Amino acid sequence: MIGSTGFLRVPSQNEQEQNATFVHETMSRMPSFTDSLDASNAAYVESFTAEGVPGRAGTHLLLLTCMDSRIVPHAIFGLKEGDMKVLRNAGGQMNSEVERDIVLASHLLDCHNIVIMPHTKCAMASLSLTEVRTKLTDLSGMDFSSFEPRMIDDWEGKLRADVASLKANALLKEGVQVRGARYDVDTGTVTWVC
Repeated sequence: MIGSTGFLRVPSQNEQEQNATFVHETMSRMPSFTDSLDASNAAYVESFTAEGVPGRAGTHLLLLTCMDSRIVPHAIFGLKEGDMKVLRNAGGQMNSEVERDIVLASHLLDCHNIVIMPHTKCAMASLSLTEVRTKLTDLSGMDFSSFEPRMIDDWEGKLRADVASLKANALLKEGVQVRGARYDVDTGTVTWVC
C-alpha cells in the first residue's frame, strides 16, 4: 500500500487479516469448474461397481488413441472398467515415451494385444504446422513460431509406420500382437487397417 508520504507502507496485521478474509470469502462464493465435476462424481460413486477390479488389463488389450473427446475408448469396444489399458495423446501417435509405456504394459500389465487407433477428422492430421501455430498464436496472443507438435501428413502411412515400429521393438514381450485401426467419429465404426 502507498502511504500518505508516497512511500510503500507495510499493511498492519489487522489489514492483512481483513484482506485474507475478503479474498477467502470472495473465492469461496465463486463457482468453480470442479463444482459440477464434484456433483457428477458423487452420482458416479453412487452407482460404482468396479471395487476390487485388478489393475491388469482383463482382456489383455491396450489401446493407444487420440485425446479427442469424441472417442470413448471402453464404450467403442463394449468394455468395462479394468478390461483394457488406454494411452492417449494428440493424434494417437507413437513416440518414445508411449513406446516405453507399451513395453512396460506388455510385461507387467498383461497387455498382449495392442491397438493403435487414430480417428477421422483429427486436427493433427488435417491442419498444417503453420495453421496450428497461427491458430495458437491468434487464440493466446503468444509466440508459437518455434512450437513443434507432431503433425500427421499421411494418417495411414503414419499408422502403418507406428505399428511396424512397435512390432520391431526388441523389448516388447514375445507374442504380443500389434494392430492398427481407424475410428470414424461420425459413425462409431472401427476399421482395421493393418
